[in-house]
Amino acid sequence: MGYLKISILLLVGALLPVNGQENKADQLYLTNGELLEVTIKKVEPNTITYSFFGEDLENIAEKANVAKILFKNGREQLFSDSQASAASPRPVDFEYPPMKANEGAVLPFEFVVDGSQSPENGIEAQEFYYDNLMRKPERNTISYQDAETTRNRLRAAGVKEAVDMRDYDMKEIAKIVGAGILVTGKITVDYRTTTSTTTGSTTTKVDTKKKKVKSYSSDYSTSSDEFDTKVDFKIYDMNGNKVVDQTRRPFMASTRENYVTALNYFMKRTPYYQK
Repeated sequence: MGYLKISILLLVGALLPVNGQENKADQLYLTNGELLEVTIKKVEPNTITYSFFGEDLENIAEKANVAKILFKNGREQLFSDSQASAASPRPVDFEYPPMKANEGAVLPFEFVVDGSQSPENGIEAQEFYYDNLMRKPERNTISYQDAETTRNRLRAAGVKEAVDMRDYDMKEIAKIVGAGILVTGKITVDYRTTTSTTTGSTTTKVDTKKKKVKSYSSDYSTSSDEFDTKVDFKIYDMNGNKVVDQTRRPFMASTRENYVTALNYFMKRTPYYQK
């Protein structure tokens, strides 16, 4: 009898972990802070249908009252996150992409020209940096997410311009784009002055037959613009920790695009590039 009891106890003990693992529930996070252990049945445009663990009765929750779902397979689906700031609400049904910890993402740069935001120039700077990386991909010690994919994921989360990222910490941005290494920064270009230079020359011709002397004069004018350019360059890891933080001012910047020399300099000195 004693042997039989021991055998039964051992059998039950062996089955418990398996049953516990099979019965792992989905987690429904409500905006009021409540957490429900449930089985998600349906996710529809405005509602979520679920049953409590071990029950067949179906319940319905309004999506407006749901912050997120953490499915039992580990997938996370975000809805109206109550912890997000009012200035940066998440779109309904935004879903984080899979995280690739050893992948880099080049974010659109914040670009300010004469005190005004210029998102188009910021995207051009992002494209330049990414394309520069891809010229010699064998020198990169990590892979990089396509720049357009990065922008699409940011827009899907409501981050439409680089300046909007001020409302997020970098850990959250890493989750949004699904990359563990973030390249970002701010480029400031201010017009300083235009320098004009005029040079002249005189040509004299002598006609010995007619005994005449003629002189011809000509002037040449050139002008060049000068800009004060500042490039703040940063790299963060997936936890929001700063890996690189540097600033560079290109010398004698003659165009708004002189920032590219600074970005090229930084790229070759990151921990993820081999010369």
